[in-house]
Amino acid sequence: MMTRPLISKIALLTYIVCTLTAMAPMSLGFVVLFAAWLMTFFHGWKLQPTYRNPTENFKKYSFWAYALLITCWGSLLMAGIFPYAFNGQNPEVTPHGFLKIWYLMIPAIFLGVYETSVENEPLPISKLLKPWWIMTILLTGISFIQFFTGWPQPQPIPTNPGRYHAILFFGHHLSTSSIIIFPAFAALAIVLGYLTRKNDASPTHGISFKLAFIAGIGGILTLFLSYARAGWLSLLLGIGILLQNYFGKLISKKKWFAAATAMIIILGLFSQTPLVKERITNLMGVNDRIELWKVNIEFFKVRPFTGIGWLKTQEMTVHYFKQFDPEHFSQRFIGHAHSNIFEMLGGTGLFGLLAFLGWSIFTIRLAYRLRNQFEAQGDLVLSDLSFGIMVALILLHLNGLTNVTFWEGKVMHQQMLAIAILLVLDRRLNSKIV
Repeated sequence: MMTRPLISKIALLTYIVCTLTAMAPMSLGFVVLFAAWLMTFFHGWKLQPTYRNPTENFKKYSFWAYALLITCWGSLLMAGIFPYAFNGQNPEVTPHGFLKIWYLMIPAIFLGVYETSVENEPLPISKLLKPWWIMTILLTGISFIQFFTGWPQPQPIPTNPGRYHAILFFGHHLSTSSIIIFPAFAALAIVLGYLTRKNDASPTHGISFKLAFIAGIGGILTLFLSYARAGWLSLLLGIGILLQNYFGKLISKKKWFAAATAMIIILGLFSQTPLVKERITNLMGVNDRIELWKVNIEFFKVRPFTGIGWLKTQEMTVHYFKQFDPEHFSQRFIGHAHSNIFEMLGGTGLFGLLAFLGWSIFTIRLAYRLRNQFEAQGDLVLSDLSFGIMVALILLHLNGLTNVTFWEGKVMHQQMLAIAILLVLDRRLNSKIV
């Protein structure tokens, strides 16, 4: 007979693996996680300690998650009760919009299942990281095959005929660039911490630094092969942050300046290779995005506080162009806002944008605080893990300036997994209340 801890452990590992697959397995993985959560929600006749005695950070996360959920739902209610038409068409409010925001609950559910994964002591962090990184390494091999052959889902690179974006099983190269950053930068941070502190006596928590190294390098290669310009920019920024954090204090300013100059020169030369130059200089999609941003500003003007409806920007953009530019409608690029900021501004108004910014800033600050707290306790590996996730969250929102990375289901699963790991680390840090 399967025990409750074993069920929880299987559910956790299943979900972690599924977050690096495709949308259908991701959803199935969550169903397994949710089923385990329902089975373990009560501890005896009482709520789990997770919810009975929550940490301050868990309370704050819950506040921002509910604030964001309420503003998204509120925008849909306003759109349904007091609709605003473009080209004679009102937004169609369906249950889908109300359900889409449930992803915000994943970290709390994951944490609850984690706390029941063993009887007497928490599941080692290494058990969560190992399947995460093994999947990343497997995807690295697939990314190379896909880049040169297109298998299993070809997405041609227009500027480089015969080459394909490494979209893996995510469906789009921008999804790859926003998903792989999490396991990759978590691994890289731990590896760089290990290399710069070889002789420290801090606990390793059973983490394999060799596995982290292979996953980190593999993740970087996959991010490059995704061939997303925004992904390249965030990749360079992320590596720069890591190098500054781990090597900035170990070398003199002159050596650091010389190394940075050399790196810029090397990147400049690399950018002139045929493989990269065409992608950088090609402006395809830039002007289209700007036009969509302008449309969402108009949506904001119509409904400055609640927007025209959560997830309704793409639908209403069609009617907007039909009304104001019917002559060139067929030539227009139709889609969502291609920016988290403009998507929330146009869809959920000022209230939704502020809730989104508050939620996003809180998660980044949570990672930063955990990094500092673990460092103060001498637990440097978990400090590095927190820092790596913080960098990934920053890069995700950098990508989100020109792409919608917030409500895309595949990206949200991975983002919520990373936040769940932060809440697990927070719970471990406050284990005295467990």
